Amino acid sequence: MKQLSTIFLLFIAVVATSFTQTTNQVIISFDHKAGANLMDLGHTVFPIWNNKMVKLTRAEFYVSEVEIHHPDGMMMPLTDQYLLVNANAPATEFDLGAWPVESAHGVTLHLGVPEAVNHNDPASYPASHPLAPQNPSMQWGWSAGYRFMAIEGKVDNNGDGVPETNFEFHNLGDALYKTIELTSTVDAENGVVHLHFVLDYAQLFKNMAMTGNLIQHGSATMNAAMMNNAATENFLTMATVTATHEVEINSLNIKASPNPANTETLLEYTLPSAAALDLLLTNTLGQTVRSYTGLSASGTVRLESAALPEGVYQYVFYENGNLLARKQLVVKH
Repeated sequence: MKQLSTIFLLFIAVVATSFTQTTNQVIISFDHKAGANLMDLGHTVFPIWNNKMVKLTRAEFYVSEVEIHHPDGMMMPLTDQYLLVNANAPATEFDLGAWPVESAHGVTLHLGVPEAVNHNDPASYPASHPLAPQNPSMQWGWSAGYRFMAIEGKVDNNGDGVPETNFEFHNLGDALYKTIELTSTVDAENGVVHLHFVLDYAQLFKNMAMTGNLIQHGSATMNAAMMNNAATENFLTMATVTATHEVEINSLNIKASPNPANTETLLEYTLPSAAALDLLLTNTLGQTVRSYTGLSASGTVRLESAALPEGVYQYVFYENGNLLARKQLVVKH
């Protein structure tokens, strides 16, 4: 009886702790790069390991079964969370909800969709769910399951520096599901644990000759090689996000005039940077509609908005892939 009482008291203590533990919003974001430079899908040309030049026109992949490493070594699984990461929407931030996490000392995540749900019917999910039907499709059929990663583009195989040969790697199959463990310390700030990752798409092609049949849909040798590279060749690394208050302070030193904009607006900025800056204008879907690279630490940028649909946009400054400042721009014709 005494033993039962002790077990009951321990159970009560655990339950009480779970109710009193501070929860924070978990946000995940990505920098899409090719080497050291931000990648502009459909435009950036970059070298891979054998110095062939590559340009990507599609780059999407799933992230599943994210677990946050607590300082005490325990793991906090963020259950039922699936991310469809798309280089066509590089500024997207994934809000995974509130969890009892005050500090992350690392993350375990998986590339692809776990076998338990990989063969579900996409139509069974709400339209906004990452596993619902997508356009272009990320699902190969009930038997094969989801495309874990879809990478398309062109590679330079005639040596003139201009990519001309099409390739498509649609990597799928339960055997290609990959685990990645990353270490970095991220503390909650203003109620948010922001996990920020850097992607280097050049690493996906490590030790791949990129010759022969480059239309590979399935789990063949080249598909497996790309997924192995994604898991082992620093395709995905964990970065420290610039503190939120620093971003807020920097954002006081950028402005767009006029705002709302009709045909054009002038962006004026002064930022604490010793390196060249990148500027992205993104729509509400996180898709880049304008990009500028190699900017100085202060200056002006004339942004034409006549061809943009009316709506709310964000203009965002980066230094070496790190967020420096951002504000909203309204386009109204």
